[in-house]
Amino acid sequence: MRTFKQHIAENSGLRFIYENLNIKSSIGRKYLLNSEFVNDKDELETILTCISKAIDYILKNKNTDLLKKLNHDLCEINDISTSIKSLKEGIILDDIALFEIKKFSIVSEKIKESFDKSCFKDIIIFDLTDVVNILDPESSRIPSFYIYSAYNDELTQLRKEKETEQDETKAEKIRERCNEIEDEIRQNISKKLTKFANRISHNLEQFAYIDIIFAKAEIAINQNFARPEISNKTEYTAVFNPQISKNLIEQGKSFQPIDISINNEPILITGANMSGKSVLLKTIALCQYLFQFGFFIPAKSAKVKIVDEIIMSFGDNQNEMNGLSSFAVEMLNINTIIAEAKSGKNILALVDELARTTNPDEGKAFVSAFVQLMSKLKVSCLITTHYSGIKTNCSRLMVKGLSGIKKTDKITVKNINNFMDYSLLETNNDSVPNEAIRIAEILEIDSEFIQITKSKLE
Repeated sequence: MRTFKQHIAENSGLRFIYENLNIKSSIGRKYLLNSEFVNDKDELETILTCISKAIDYILKNKNTDLLKKLNHDLCEINDISTSIKSLKEGIILDDIALFEIKKFSIVSEKIKESFDKSCFKDIIIFDLTDVVNILDPESSRIPSFYIYSAYNDELTQLRKEKETEQDETKAEKIRERCNEIEDEIRQNISKKLTKFANRISHNLEQFAYIDIIFAKAEIAINQNFARPEISNKTEYTAVFNPQISKNLIEQGKSFQPIDISINNEPILITGANMSGKSVLLKTIALCQYLFQFGFFIPAKSAKVKIVDEIIMSFGDNQNEMNGLSSFAVEMLNINTIIAEAKSGKNILALVDELARTTNPDEGKAFVSAFVQLMSKLKVSCLITTHYSGIKTNCSRLMVKGLSGIKKTDKITVKNINNFMDYSLLETNNDSVPNEAIRIAEILEIDSEFIQITKSKLE
């Protein structure tokens, strides 16, 4: 199963979400990057419920010392997994490892106190007071460590003698004996701590989980994400792409949310150029990834079906380094979709402009055949196309496109989005909008070229 880290390397929308997460600890970031696509309904429900509780906690305690303290304590959590591993293996820890465990255990007690007073009763944090006491014999509760004199009476006496001894030979013998005792103390401490290794490890995992849950809650609040309902089919109300929405807002524009339902069948989506078909597919992919990595969804409301895998075929996926053409890469992607569907996997397939790089007659045949096969295999599949005359029976949606234009309106490349309606309409028509020339004119493409093009259509 591929990890979150592997997916953000390939998906700019998911990478945008990751870069905007307020993760406070290195272990939290590591935990998220190594997390896997979740297929288990109960596990997803547990994660989503925890995010809901975190949202309530944040909103209730916003700007309070309680929330500030929790955020501060999470920032203090370091990745001590190497020290824990050494402890489990019975290795005698050095002072750095002992310091890491002491500091972690002190912070652990603080976070436990905060959570004992919260609604997160299902998140178990072990009491590490005994660990702190072992590493803090003077009860200072200061997150630093050295071999304290309080560990050994002989060590206490020898350190006093070392400060006043003038004879270098005697002083060296005292130092040697001190080192021997300190090594014995490290060995004894490490042995005592061994029985707490699993508890320390458990708490470290819990704090990584808490950090991620709160980061997911914060982005849900800030971006107006909705909690998805786990369902047998997928329905989005007012779904939007947060990355593109942010870019548009910075330009003084807005992203038009879309409503869409996806069942166990292929849906053919048509629309003019620049009508957002590719963005729609990438947004649906992003939402599915977010859902199955345990995030809330960029939508007003969402019901989402769990799938085993998301498989995409986009025109920007060609692999020239391997000497493959766009068409060759596309056909290999399509073959993967078919093979996975035939294997019985529950997949979400997203195909942008299928067979657009071949001639129209063969292109239409490829699209028709793919839609027919996806229908037979009952695959949840969105396919965008510019081809008219796709005769295969299937659900069809059309992007409304340019609309509401008055005679006095001057449309330019800068304001064209203001006249584009991205809403989806159900249609039984197998033709596609013919707005390419109109959009080319709006883009102020060479007028002679446009006129010749028009003449070829007459």
